[in-house]
Amino acid sequence: MGLAAFTTLAFLLWRRSVEFGIALLPVFCYELLAAISFIVRRPLQRQATGAAPRLVAYAHSFMPMAFLEAASRWRPEWLRATSAITLNYLGIGVWLVASVLALWPIWYLRRAFSIEPQARVLVTGGPYRLARHPIYVLYLLINASLLVRHPTPQLAGISAVWVVLLLLRVRYEEHVLEATFREYASYRARVGAFGPGLRAPARPREV
Repeated sequence: MGLAAFTTLAFLLWRRSVEFGIALLPVFCYELLAAISFIVRRPLQRQATGAAPRLVAYAHSFMPMAFLEAASRWRPEWLRATSAITLNYLGIGVWLVASVLALWPIWYLRRAFSIEPQARVLVTGGPYRLARHPIYVLYLLINASLLVRHPTPQLAGISAVWVVLLLLRVRYEEHVLEATFREYASYRARVGAFGPGLRAPARPREV
């Protein structure tokens, strides 16, 4: 259902803005890989309870798409492109590198993938040796590249909300993982959330 919703939004956005449609092609590949992972993923061991973790997860996943679709339809000036050639090429370069690299952690997570905060199997190899949440790191770079190319206050505002939701999502996910896997505490102590030395805020107490 998530893949179908994302595909519909991406198609509608592409019809109005070819640039944003192309920019979302890698994300569509991630969503397709995520959908396939539902077939091969391991059995569920634990998940967050309550509505808040689920709402945060789905809002974080689909809010940027919904904003881009609405803005391209009713407020195209909210997505006005920069006139600076340097920023334009910088955004393209960051987007291209991050888009390609993002396939790496998604592939490693295929047996544990979920949208909602859940625990299936603990993944600590590959890109997860460098950061506990490498997928989110690369998503941050992808969204930053769009903001560099379209530096409007409205896109900056929605990006800030997206980052807040990201931090909340990380907290919920990490609480479930630490409650399920005894070794997660030591993994969390030696590997930064978003890279070496980059820590996430403290987790909430309730799942």
